[in-house]
Amino acid sequence: MDAPSSDEAPMRTDEPRDFSGHWEKNYQLSDDFNNRFSLYIADVQRRYAISQGRGDLQGGPPAGLSTATINGLARFTEELTRMPLLEILQDENSIDIEREDDFTLHCNYLDRLYSTTSNAFGTDLCGWDQERLIFRMTLAGGLNISHQFSLNADASMLNVTTQVSSGSVAVPLVISNYYQRFIPPEVDYNCLLTLTRNTVCSQRGTPR
Repeated sequence: MDAPSSDEAPMRTDEPRDFSGHWEKNYQLSDDFNNRFSLYIADVQRRYAISQGRGDLQGGPPAGLSTATINGLARFTEELTRMPLLEILQDENSIDIEREDDFTLHCNYLDRLYSTTSNAFGTDLCGWDQERLIFRMTLAGGLNISHQFSLNADASMLNVTTQVSSGSVAVPLVISNYYQRFIPPEVDYNCLLTLTRNTVCSQRGTPR
């Protein structure tokens, strides 16, 4: 879905899927970050060994890469993908994805497949790839971030696949998370996401 500009983007020919609603993370279905990171390190080592014509995959990061570079990419990706709650507002022309403890993803696609914008940090592209909603950010220093949102057949489950790559590390880090619809509690309740990854709600005290 590469695009030179929004003005040259093709027109949408069908209605986009409706992502609107409140979503909470399903930790059982979502990737465990530490497990994914271990697989990522093994993949980096394997590709580096193949490029050097070696079969030795032992040891830490390849000699051409620093531990700090890989760990920095990992920490950044973990922060991007940790959101337990999402609220999505959508109409026929735009969508806002409000992410807990992070900035809102906004796409104003109008009647086109995608929209592109530039800012002081780089270039953003967002829009539709068939039934999938895509956000791609190209930042200074060779950092690239993409979020892909897709719904299952009955729209009860939302998948968010995030890919982060850097010019310093040839292998992108990919994390897949799943969210299920939920009805937010009434305002008379306080809710807290506990360390056991369960949401605990308690009723607020009423004034006497």
